[in-house]
Amino acid sequence: MRVGIFGAGREVGRSAILLEAGNNRVLLDYGIKVTEDAPEYPLPFDGLVDGIIVSHAHLDHTGYVPHYFRESQTNVFMTPPTKDLSYLLWKDLIKVAKRREIEPAYEMREVREAASYVVTSDYYDPVPVTSEITAEFHDAGHIPGSALTLLDTPEGSLLYTGDFKVESTRLHRGADLTGIEADVLIMESTYADEDHPPRKLLEERFVESVKETLDNGGFVILPVFAVGRAQEIVDILVTHGIDNIWFDGMAREATKIILRHPDYISNARRLKNVMRKVHWVRTNTDRRRALEEPSVIVTTAGMMQGGPVLFYTTALRNDPKTKLIFTGYLVEDTPGRRLLDEGILEADGYEFKAAFSVERFDFSAHAGRSGLLEMVRKVNPQHVIVVHGDEDNAVRFAEYLKEEEGVDATAPKLGEWVDLKLH
Repeated sequence: MRVGIFGAGREVGRSAILLEAGNNRVLLDYGIKVTEDAPEYPLPFDGLVDGIIVSHAHLDHTGYVPHYFRESQTNVFMTPPTKDLSYLLWKDLIKVAKRREIEPAYEMREVREAASYVVTSDYYDPVPVTSEITAEFHDAGHIPGSALTLLDTPEGSLLYTGDFKVESTRLHRGADLTGIEADVLIMESTYADEDHPPRKLLEERFVESVKETLDNGGFVILPVFAVGRAQEIVDILVTHGIDNIWFDGMAREATKIILRHPDYISNARRLKNVMRKVHWVRTNTDRRRALEEPSVIVTTAGMMQGGPVLFYTTALRNDPKTKLIFTGYLVEDTPGRRLLDEGILEADGYEFKAAFSVERFDFSAHAGRSGLLEMVRKVNPQHVIVVHGDEDNAVRFAEYLKEEEGVDATAPKLGEWVDLKLH
């Protein structure tokens, strides 16, 4: 068995992992890395693949899939919500590239073709990827439709985590770690050096900050990821009695898709009721109305690389009463990260020193260090390949697994192949 790292090697983003087992080649995720400038794509690899498995719909895991269809075709395996959400994100990526005058990685022809080759499978329903490899999806607890992928290959079993979260949240049950023992574990390491704060305490602090800003006559801008985070944040706000909430951007369509797949979230009825209590922004007139009096604006994009959030931040950039709150991970070299670190707002080719305050609360949908270790102990693998974490995190975590857990572990670099001998 060989594993090639063509993305997410000692970095967060553009996951692209090539598995070779027997005479089979299967690509695990094929994503992009969103940066301040043009997106970064996976490294090229030689030859074709027998199938692509997509763990979930975030662009850093699925955003490059249609590019494969420029010169070839293959089946693409994912859960039903991931198919619908990926199609939404693929289309939006083309629009964003053209708006920023960047050459898109693919056009709508490739998007439609990729979608036509998608094979969907629900959790726990084995699906043949090739004549020799079978995949089974398990709930990863990350976003709607996210999957841990258990592969049965001619050379042994492998579990690919994608992104996962062990603890339950308002939107999701935690990852299902039952019955997932495997010879090889390929796992994320985004938060390998820390645990997240207790969710209840985090919610209380977050709501307190929001209410304080509104009471002082300011606006609260919440840049969010369209899939998962947007819906959870609205749930928290409504549950804690905050009103005058405006909901903008691609999160609107993502919410409709999520509600079409009620079995993939923990309480679809509650989410539907919550979303009835917010103002859905559909026009520029609605955006101006959102700024008529202090309000909470939940809007894409989560790392501020585009989307309606730029309208609101530009309009309120000189208001010291306003507060912008990030609620998740910010990749380096993104406008959101720069705003958090330096207070510099980028919009429409200009840079401003923002007068509003900026905070971050860690509503992460990733496992913290304890969850990562729990995964390793449950899977009980012979080999661990650590990916999807910055260099220090990934390398240190692999070393810890070797020294303290007694597991053969490595954190390969981009472009590196790992040869595995199973016994």
